[in-house]
Amino acid sequence: MTRSRVFMLTIALLLAGSLACSTVANVFNTGAESGTAPGAEQAEQTGDVPTLEPGVEPTAAEVQRLEVHSTPTPFHITDENDPRAILDLADPDYYDYFEVPEKWFDYDTPGRAAYGVADGRLWGLDYEPEELYSWWSYSVKQSDLVYAEVSTTNGDCAGKDAVGFVIHSSPETAAGGYALEVSCDGAWRFMKHRVGKMPQEYIEWTASDAIQTGKDATNRLGVWDHLGQFYFFINGEMVGESYDSPHQYPGGTFALYVKASQTYNLKAWFYDFASWELPYGL
Repeated sequence: MTRSRVFMLTIALLLAGSLACSTVANVFNTGAESGTAPGAEQAEQTGDVPTLEPGVEPTAAEVQRLEVHSTPTPFHITDENDPRAILDLADPDYYDYFEVPEKWFDYDTPGRAAYGVADGRLWGLDYEPEELYSWWSYSVKQSDLVYAEVSTTNGDCAGKDAVGFVIHSSPETAAGGYALEVSCDGAWRFMKHRVGKMPQEYIEWTASDAIQTGKDATNRLGVWDHLGQFYFFINGEMVGESYDSPHQYPGGTFALYVKASQTYNLKAWFYDFASWELPYGL
């Protein structure tokens, strides 16, 4: 090897060593010029996340829950002689808050009646006072052995102006069935609406202190039918009972109606409908 080649090789080794030292220095001094050490940026971003001191219980945040409708009848029966004692009245098998208009038949027939669903209620309007016919709105819901309830609010009523709650109306013709009627002046009666015939009054008008009376009064109506054995409830109180033998209408739809006796353009409202299925063997 010549002296010049040895000299050149020595220079090359010195340059390589110098570059290696420079690279190592840069690795260990990354971010020195910007003033940010590795991981410091992440620490700054997460620095506002609160941390708990060991053994310190965290402060409870405000509780948030989904909105759930209350059940229409949140009470429990303790009287063993009340037939409803076998039911969980706070947990209906079916309930309707009148939020789906298609579940109830709506119409407007001048001179007769009009019905519609709005604002979580079914409203009804009976145009003219008369005793022969009852014009109603019926539901898509059907039942057989059943206990059912609905709340009603009077309009500007008088005397025997009434509201009616029907069970077991014919799903094919929307006629017939059994009805509990409650009047503006504080009486109730039990009617059997017969297809193609005059209604039959099973229990005539009977006064009851359980009924709220007059304009804007609200009452909760309940009807029990188990194989033709009927019990009637108003505002949670049993007001009477009856029996139909043979049981002409063992099943069908529900219906609600306003029945004017004295007042033209009589209006009323219905809401919070609920029903419970009854076991066959009681």
